[in-house]
Amino acid sequence: MATTKPPSSSSPELRHKMEEQLTCPVCLDDYTNPKTLPCLHSFCQECLERLPLDKKNETYYLSCPNCRQHAELPKDGVGAFPVAFHLNNLKEMQGLLNNRSSKVHIPAFNPPEVTCDDHGKSLELFCETCDTGICVTCQFGDHKHHKYELITEKYDQHCEKLKECLLPVERRKAALKKILSAITEREGEIRERGEGVLAEIHGMVEDMINVLRRSERKLTEQAKRVIDSRLKVLSEQKESTKKSLKLVEDVTTYVEQSLKTGSPQQVLGSKKQMMERMSNVTLPINWEELYPVEKADFELSKDIKSLRHIGDIVTHSSTALQQCRVKKVDRITPSDKTLSCSLVPVGKGDQPIHTTVTTTSTNPGVYRIQCNPSTTGTHTVKVQVYDVHLKDTSLVISISPHIDNISSVHVIDDVKGPLGVAITEDNRVIITERDGHCVTILDKRGKKVKSLGGEGGRGNVKFSYLHCLAITPDRFILVSDSNSIQKISMDGQLIKSVGEWGSGPLQFNDPYGIAISPTTGQVYIADVNNHTYTSLES
Repeated sequence: MATTKPPSSSSPELRHKMEEQLTCPVCLDDYTNPKTLPCLHSFCQECLERLPLDKKNETYYLSCPNCRQHAELPKDGVGAFPVAFHLNNLKEMQGLLNNRSSKVHIPAFNPPEVTCDDHGKSLELFCETCDTGICVTCQFGDHKHHKYELITEKYDQHCEKLKECLLPVERRKAALKKILSAITEREGEIRERGEGVLAEIHGMVEDMINVLRRSERKLTEQAKRVIDSRLKVLSEQKESTKKSLKLVEDVTTYVEQSLKTGSPQQVLGSKKQMMERMSNVTLPINWEELYPVEKADFELSKDIKSLRHIGDIVTHSSTALQQCRVKKVDRITPSDKTLSCSLVPVGKGDQPIHTTVTTTSTNPGVYRIQCNPSTTGTHTVKVQVYDVHLKDTSLVISISPHIDNISSVHVIDDVKGPLGVAITEDNRVIITERDGHCVTILDKRGKKVKSLGGEGGRGNVKFSYLHCLAITPDRFILVSDSNSIQKISMDGQLIKSVGEWGSGPLQFNDPYGIAISPTTGQVYIADVNNHTYTSLES
């Protein structure tokens, strides 16, 4: 009959585990008189006595070195904490295992008998009132009127209760193991995804390098073609110039030699011939054709702006900040270093505005941003948590954030159905009056200067259903009116009218908002019923 051989009690793995269990996490030595705290972590009594104490309402507390949970210090000091009997038992078992490994016969381990600290007798009773074991003498002393019973009779009942209380702990243990497994799995996913992203970065850079190399070859070929074509022209001019120079030099040499060596009769005799030859040599020369027509005026047109920023790592979640949104623009004081934020005005130099970040004491995870914007308009809020860039958020600053309490400076009530408003460079206010069918110009103090169109208004312009307006750089007024865009002068003279009812090109169906790009000068119109926006040249 086969029997199962028990595992060797002296295996190195078992010994190592027992040594870990019997090592104090504070002094890293074997436990000496171990005590158990309310959090069920155990330490040497001397190690606990060396821990710093906190005092609150005349009561002293010490913090568990493992979990940092506060434990109230007993009146009799650290020695009054319960003895870690499981560690003492484990230590004796370790001694038995060591002796067995040395082949010395040692009887089976039995837990040592626990005796009363006050009377030295066995703890045979359990005091229900104090929830502790007592001896027969204690029942007539401090526990005289308490409820108690024999340990042997109620032990199984108490064990069942402990096991029952252990069930939710076991469920919590299983849940934590499941979470730990999920975290481990997520770590693998992040590492795998990280390797993929790194490979993408490498591949992208390699592609860019290949593109750059192809661009280098293309630009090199273009440059060589330009160089060769221009040098070819100059080479032809050079050959023609050399030929002309050779003829001129030959004639010059012949005439000079004749003048030096010839007699007067000989020189005068060949004078006509030499004059004709010199005339024939100099007249055919086209100086314009010989003068270099090509210049070294070519250069490389560089376009490397895109290479200065080739991408970002964008994340949609973060363990440091799982939910992030711009909640409120407010004053901010300096914050911790885990989160940084910058405010970048769009289309105005893209220079970030300094911001500071603070956490809110009442709403954990909600951060407050303080900054001093110097301009209004659309801004981009860039947030970085640790080394992770979160998705950018747009923010529109419509008024000065320096103003705490906003109040009306001047109210103009003598206008009929105002819809659009624009400000000229000299701070004049121009308003469209829908019910008055006119455009009104106000001076710096808000006083009406003149009205364009409408009853009694200046100019020859007529409006049907005014909406909004914009001022062009050359001081003309663009008005979105009914189904057209009208361009008028400051005196109300109609310059041009564009558009008609419809949904095709240069057709509108209730054009409303109108704006002019400060950089390109293009006009943008929002068409309400066509659900489109149209761009025109101003």
